[in-house]
Amino acid sequence: MTGSPDDRADGDLTGRLDADRPDPLEPLLRPPATYLVTPPGAFHRIRRRAARRRRARAVMVAAAAAAVFGGAPYLVGAISTNGGDELAVPTATGTRTGPDPHSPRPATPPSRTSPPTVPTPTHRPPGDPSAGTTGPSGRTVGPSGRTPGTSPMCTASQLTVSLGGGDAGAGNLYRYLVLTNRTSGACQVSGYPGLSLLDAGGEQLGASATRDRRTYAPVVLEPGGSASVTIHTINRQGECLPTSAQLRIYPPGDTASLVIPGEITNCDDRFSVTPFAAGTSGNPSA
Repeated sequence: MTGSPDDRADGDLTGRLDADRPDPLEPLLRPPATYLVTPPGAFHRIRRRAARRRRARAVMVAAAAAAVFGGAPYLVGAISTNGGDELAVPTATGTRTGPDPHSPRPATPPSRTSPPTVPTPTHRPPGDPSAGTTGPSGRTVGPSGRTPGTSPMCTASQLTVSLGGGDAGAGNLYRYLVLTNRTSGACQVSGYPGLSLLDAGGEQLGASATRDRRTYAPVVLEPGGSASVTIHTINRQGECLPTSAQLRIYPPGDTASLVIPGEITNCDDRFSVTPFAAGTSGNPSA
């Protein structure tokens, strides 16, 4: 068998390859590498995102620290300071201690307050009102210029009482009840008197007078000065009680009474008085 002149006994075929000629299989077996182009501004966006993440982490760390330090006073405040009955409660300016609301409380003695300086009723009949309050309107000043509040309340022992004149109209009857200061010192009346109708034996006839609601002011009575109220009844309408023989009057704020002769008839339960006004012509003045 005749061999090729290019064959070599050792089987080396290197001499058959052209060293200057590229291998035709290299483009298939080793394709050229291609690289993606970086988009414009990509690195700036990455840095901004990283900065935002760092800021977010810093904010979360600060918030967690604030929560821990802010809750510390409440944790400390929950610890008992006096063996269980006192709790430390945190406040804006410090820690306030107070009794545990869930622990039994000792009975608290009632507070002692000074009672108002008013006479204690001793013999006032049931249903007979007596007023000693001050009205919301202005003040009435006595002849000497003395204002209410500087004079004591008038008592029954300082006053005389009388039935004055009256008026009538549209079936209504009005009588003036006058109180006069008979002492040498000033006193005042304020509000409504207690007023009852009595028979000749001193027994009360019907209910005491009701109050004709209106504004009023204290009235200072200088020695010999007078104040008056208006008694309102109706003229023989409806059912009438027997006509009174006497009137019982309680000055405002006093428990002692004055009894005077007087004929008043309570018909149809219309029996009322106004508050005191200065003078002898009732309230309002005629």
